[in-house]
Amino acid sequence: MLSDKLSIPGIHSEIIPGLMGDLEVIMEVPPDEDHRYLAMLGHPHSLQGGTMQNKVVTTMARAFRELGIASIRFNFRGVGRSAGEYAAGIGESEDMLHLLSLCHAPDVTVFFAGFSFGSYVAFKALTQYQATYSGATALITIAPSVHNYDYSLPLQPKTPWLIVIGEEDELVSLNLVTDFAQTNEQKPVLECFPNTGHFFHGKLLDLKAVLQRYIREWSGL
Repeated sequence: MLSDKLSIPGIHSEIIPGLMGDLEVIMEVPPDEDHRYLAMLGHPHSLQGGTMQNKVVTTMARAFRELGIASIRFNFRGVGRSAGEYAAGIGESEDMLHLLSLCHAPDVTVFFAGFSFGSYVAFKALTQYQATYSGATALITIAPSVHNYDYSLPLQPKTPWLIVIGEEDELVSLNLVTDFAQTNEQKPVLECFPNTGHFFHGKLLDLKAVLQRYIREWSGL
């Protein structure tokens, strides 16, 4: 059970029974873990080579780990050793919530974070989570494809939301993301990285620093 691993520092690779078969999971638990927080991470598109080992995703995990926050990432359906098939973000978000439920941590602040397609999975999971639980949450969406997926569902008031985008992103339109952030009622914070493409090549340390700045601000760490 994932809840057992939350008390054991280290990087734990597990095969966890999911809703549609096994899920390949990695949990990173820092030695100085702050049990008030937990991060759930989503990876890029399953049908385009995305996995939980993507460098942006592992950078997110590292950002949380260095701040004493455990994270869980997993290969989506049909990726690696995870069973099932691509489910358009719906099944993947359900799997994310399933894994969170196995942690038995209803009182923690949950950071839902994702990169590219994984941004939508994190967003979808957060909205479903908020429909059931009143616990504190925060959202990080890196290079979200706002023109391909529905980001219109409302979040609970005062839910912090960070959007990060490279100004030279070749897959996601900077203009569309900027317009989305400026007009969205949730008023997400937008961080634009100059001279940066979709995969943040050469900018991962800068990305980690920005993420940690907002995580600290939101959590008071």
